[in-house]
Amino acid sequence: MTGHFSRRGFMHCAACATGAAGAAALSPAALAQARAAALRGQEVVHEFPYGAVKLTGGRIKEQFDHIHAHYLALDNDRVLKVFRENAGMPAPGPDMGGWYDRDGFVPGLTIGQYISGLARLGAATGDQAAHDKVAALVRGWGEAMIRADNPYAGPKAQEQWAAYVMDKYVVGLVDAYRLSGVEEARTLLPAIIEKCRPYISPVSRDRIGKVDPPYDETYVISENLFHVAEITGDRKYHDMAVHYLLNREWFDPLAAGQDVLPTKHAYSHTIALSSGAQAYLHLGDEKYRQALVNAWRFMEPQRFASGGWGPEEQFVPLGEGRLAASLNSSTAHFETPCGAFADLKLARYLIRFTGQPMYGDGLERTLYNTMLATRLPDSNGGYPYYSDYSSDGQKRYYHQEWPCCSGTLVQGVADYVLNVFFHDDDSLLVNLFTPSEVTWDRSGGAVTVVQETEYPATDTVRLRVAEPGNGRFALKLRVPAWTDGARLTVNGQAVAATPGELATITRQWAAGDVVEMVVPQPLRALPIAPENPETAALMRGAVMYVGLNPWEGIDQQVVALPQALEPMPGHDESYRAKVDDRNLVFVPYYDVDTETSATYFKIA
Repeated sequence: MTGHFSRRGFMHCAACATGAAGAAALSPAALAQARAAALRGQEVVHEFPYGAVKLTGGRIKEQFDHIHAHYLALDNDRVLKVFRENAGMPAPGPDMGGWYDRDGFVPGLTIGQYISGLARLGAATGDQAAHDKVAALVRGWGEAMIRADNPYAGPKAQEQWAAYVMDKYVVGLVDAYRLSGVEEARTLLPAIIEKCRPYISPVSRDRIGKVDPPYDETYVISENLFHVAEITGDRKYHDMAVHYLLNREWFDPLAAGQDVLPTKHAYSHTIALSSGAQAYLHLGDEKYRQALVNAWRFMEPQRFASGGWGPEEQFVPLGEGRLAASLNSSTAHFETPCGAFADLKLARYLIRFTGQPMYGDGLERTLYNTMLATRLPDSNGGYPYYSDYSSDGQKRYYHQEWPCCSGTLVQGVADYVLNVFFHDDDSLLVNLFTPSEVTWDRSGGAVTVVQETEYPATDTVRLRVAEPGNGRFALKLRVPAWTDGARLTVNGQAVAATPGELATITRQWAAGDVVEMVVPQPLRALPIAPENPETAALMRGAVMYVGLNPWEGIDQQVVALPQALEPMPGHDESYRAKVDDRNLVFVPYYDVDTETSATYFKIA
């Protein structure tokens, strides 16, 4: 691995020098404290930092650990090769292939996301090996980027995706600096942005649908540019972030209550809402918060049972048969993990801005049925891209290696720790039910709460106060809107729990106090759309169930869901229905590996 590039070498990049001469550097910890103090007034509840929440067991941790190991094992030379070749440097290691190589669809796109995801994993787990890998990748990539005349690793990245690729570069460097403490990343941020800027449209341009240009998605870059302004102290990146907000076509009409989703490219406009979220935090303009709230409301009719929206990567006009028709074509799918990553980020921002449990319900559904349900990657660039909801659906890899979803997969899974608990100054909010532990540093003394559960396989969630601090805080639990008959106790004493609300327990806590909540997960049929109530998917609580190994013609047969179901003996999460003289077995979509499955059925 080549050594550190020098600060002198950086300054020879004259176009980059302007951005390097910002305010005195703050440590990542000091930056985080300053940022939290500056932005706190805009939030109802706050995320915990990476490292405060530990996953301790269960299905979510199983995938988290697998993804951690998978990306830690990526070959650094292979990941860096296309950038070293672009700089005319020795470039050992095998080619990546697929999207990533010089002649690929978006050359070098995901390097920043790999760095970002590894930094998040390192911060979440304390794994020094992940931080070391981040430092090595930034060092090798930075040297190649400074030496190269062109910051893009291949023609298509430059010509079609300049802003989109730059945004991925930037998030990698932001997280490398903030989460892994890599100082070179702070130095590289202005250097790389200034190298990319000549290739980026001077104005933000909308993208309509999937196939029509322009493709570069300038409107996604603002979120991370706000972060760059914080890190460098350079106001011009704040102004650049504001400049590229897609106000006229997106935020202004959404804030005014206009549904402008139809025909929009779904993933990029959803991830652009994260730029709106940062605009709300940095500018204090209520327009952006309202735009997010309304966008979520308009997305709800667009969603499949999984929580993902579709079809075919764009929002569609409402109307008779709008989604049911898609089930007869190749468009009955949702872009996963990219779409899931964008949707989970949106849900977290809305939880932070409103404290409302409905967004926690949505986050849970999307997490279990999309990100958690993706097929695990292989060793040579095979990654999931679509979730297939047709009557003979399969979890296939994308037809080209190293697609965009290979980047959002590691970022989204690393972010699992952000979804579990939230807090304000006086309350701890339990949002996601999974084995975990949170340490909450607060003025009244550190609080540690341990969560034990086998949910969603079973219905019981148990919380134990391990360290109470001064004991003066409230505990809030999300009671899902879809449940019926939820029961909540504190040390055996009943407490009210209303579906669709936060159950709040305010008391003087002591070490050893136990809160137990039983969340019944009823089986129900969820129609694909209000205008097509006879076509539905099976849900158990937040989890989407699919018919395993369906036969030809099943889409034309009536399956009386859920009343035709009976539990599989000895199985907590499996059911079967008799369809004519055959058994149709239903399992959670996240349990499906390479088998064929069917999601939607005629129920009447």
